[in-house]
Amino acid sequence: MKQRISIEDVADLTYPQQTNLRNIWTPARYDIAVSRMCTDAERDEYKWIEFAIGDIRAFENGVVILKDLRLTDGYVKIMDGETLDSDDIELQEPTAFHKSESLPLLSIGQMISMLHILDKSKYHFYLLSGNSKYACEIGDFNSTLKAGLLDKKDKYDEICEVLWTSIKTIL
Repeated sequence: MKQRISIEDVADLTYPQQTNLRNIWTPARYDIAVSRMCTDAERDEYKWIEFAIGDIRAFENGVVILKDLRLTDGYVKIMDGETLDSDDIELQEPTAFHKSESLPLLSIGQMISMLHILDKSKYHFYLLSGNSKYACEIGDFNSTLKAGLLDKKDKYDEICEVLWTSIKTIL
């Protein structure tokens, strides 16, 4: 069973959706997040870096820095194939990221919490999951999200996918 959304899920969001997700996300220690790192400026190439949040620093100017758990717990972060005594390290992954450039890889529980607190008067939290024999409905039966879930041409086997579809609808 899929426990959280993937890098591909957040990469498929539009820029406004990514911005909205960042604005409603409150990072916490042990959250899994991703950030993009430039690997080749000439070719404008980036790669996604997945990390667990170990420490969060908020500054007076509004900047929020998310530190990689491996750094805060005393580990040295190195790239694949490198060793600690390697002298020719050209590109090393960062150990801290700006929240304004990061996105959460939300778990099932985080998505349910997010749906529960988001604009209840407009969306009326609703969750429907089931198969040919059993179904489970949670939330407001008259939710505006219900029609979107029931009318989807793509049916999902994973509750994570159903929740992510609801989140994207709100974003």
